[in-house]
Amino acid sequence: MSAKTSWWPWAAAASILYIAIWIGNGRIAVDAQTIWLRAGEYALWTALALGAIARRWPAMTPYGWRPLAILSGAVLSGLEIFLRAGPLDNKARIDAWMTALIGIAIVAILARVIPAALRRSWFGQEGKTNGSDSRTPR
Repeated sequence: MSAKTSWWPWAAAASILYIAIWIGNGRIAVDAQTIWLRAGEYALWTALALGAIARRWPAMTPYGWRPLAILSGAVLSGLEIFLRAGPLDNKARIDAWMTALIGIAIVAILARVIPAALRRSWFGQEGKTNGSDSRTPR
């Protein structure tokens, strides 16, 4: 299976996780003990989305994949947090969104520094030993 055709399982997993985040966070109160749960949820979502983006558009290179994952994560987390009806005031919503952005940013940073073999597997470039993602992009 080529990297171009194997993007959809990653995208499906990211979509399912986002729906689960949307549903689950509607049932969890935002407080000091649970706010960091959002960072973990969106970090996992970003890892899946980054894998889907890299496999779908391999020519974009990591310089395009990471910003696209960050932008889409920021938009989707903002939609989930700010469109949700409930008793949260704006300060709590902004705190929750900033915490989600921290999780997204952590994965984008890790994508730069993990070993090349793991990165090639994550980004669907198993057959490549050199090329656009053969070394850590700076």
